[in-house]
Amino acid sequence: MPPAHARAVTKRIELALLPAEAAGIEADCFIVVDLLRATTTIATLLGAGAGAVTVASELGAARALAAHRGALLYGEVGGLPPEGFDGGNSPVEARDAPVAGREVVLYTTNGTRALCALATRGAVATGALANASAVARFAASHERVCVVCAGEARGMRFALEDFAAAGGIIRRLVALAPGAEMGDAAGLAIETARYDDWLRAGLPQQTAASARLIAGSEHGQALARLGIAADVSFCVEEDTTGAVPLVMECGDGWATLRAWRPGG
Repeated sequence: MPPAHARAVTKRIELALLPAEAAGIEADCFIVVDLLRATTTIATLLGAGAGAVTVASELGAARALAAHRGALLYGEVGGLPPEGFDGGNSPVEARDAPVAGREVVLYTTNGTRALCALATRGAVATGALANASAVARFAASHERVCVVCAGEARGMRFALEDFAAAGGIIRRLVALAPGAEMGDAAGLAIETARYDDWLRAGLPQQTAASARLIAGSEHGQALARLGIAADVSFCVEEDTTGAVPLVMECGDGWATLRAWRPGG
């Protein structure tokens, strides 16, 4: 675990557009991004005081882990919490959930699967816009960083919202390590995180291009149709928590994350 105020040492920044691509990338630090909504929910749960979040790659494993550990069971299938779950995969719900000091087991369709697949690859953390600045500071103390988009369809399809959020994290990391080399995908992702100038009622304004991409993504629109657009709005908010969820333990089909906080 790096010191809280480590000097930026990053020399190379990569972006994997799908989890499978990360298998061919050498890195000291992997940042998994499943913006809508797993990695936003994990950061929010730990920011709300959860002692740990254990992710599971399969639904049955999640139920068994929660029962064995006496943990709260959160997650979703098709966007909604399955029967018997204590809560959903909702950062809005997680923000005010009574989780202080508790372990939460989380199952989701894409993000938890990607995390479990990467859990043994060195330093593995989760990133979102909610903790973008904090996770960039964490990543900056590693020489080779790979941001990994969790994707859709169990990691088989590209997800625009993950790509847009990855750009926000990478932009912050480049500011901390301006001399770092970037892979092609990482360089392209930065373009999605820019701020566009536009005029509204005659006044100069700025708006995040990435926020528009996220709201307009297939997944973002699907969540809106389910009546949970509030989660999408929450997920585009930047730096709502300083918690960096970091994999501390892992096994077959599961990984336990606890909070690493810069300066804490």
